[in-house]
Amino acid sequence: MTGHRQFALRLVLVAGCALLAGRASAEPLPLSGGLVLDLPQGWRVDGPTEGEIGKDGRTRVQLICEAEACKRTQETCTILMRVQPVAGADDATRLASLYAAPMDRYFRIRAVLRSTSKDAQVLEPLGRVSLGPRDWWTIETDARHNYKSGLFAETVIDGRYLGVICKTCETGSERHQAGRAIMASIRPAD
Repeated sequence: MTGHRQFALRLVLVAGCALLAGRASAEPLPLSGGLVLDLPQGWRVDGPTEGEIGKDGRTRVQLICEAEACKRTQETCTILMRVQPVAGADDATRLASLYAAPMDRYFRIRAVLRSTSKDAQVLEPLGRVSLGPRDWWTIETDARHNYKSGLFAETVIDGRYLGVICKTCETGSERHQAGRAIMASIRPAD
C-alpha cells in the first residue's frame, strides 16, 4: 500500500475505535414507561432518576453534561414523557397526528422561539427527521448572544409521547451531537 492509503486506513481505524469506545462508555438509563436510553460519558441525571411530574402531568428527567467539553457549551437535555397514550393505529400515524394541522405547527414554532430567547431564529425548520430507528419531529433554534440555542424533538414510542429539549451555548454547525445520540438511543426496555 502507498503511504496515503496506509494513513487513510489508520485514520479510519482510529475513528472507528473512538466511535466504539464512545458507545461502550454509554450508560443505560431506565426511564418511566418502560423506556431506556444510553447516557453518554460525562452526562448525569440532575434530580431523581425516575424524573419529576410537572404541573402539566408530564414526567421530566433533566440530563446535564459535565464533560470537559461541556464547560464551555453548558449542554443540557430534558426528557418529557406523557402518561396517556397518543391516539392512532400505529406510531407513524400517531407521530403524524402531532402536527397534522397548520395551526399546531405554528404554535409549536412560536413556543420554541419564545423558549429560546427574545430575537431567536429558526435554524432548522420544524420537520420530520430520522434519528436511530424512528422518526422525530424536530426544530432547532439559534439564540442571540448569551442565551442557549435549542433542539426540540418529539416522537411516539409504542403509543407513548416522548419529547426531548436540548440546550447549548455552542455556536458552531455541529451542535447537539450528544443530544441527537441520546435521542437515537431511546428504545423500549427489554
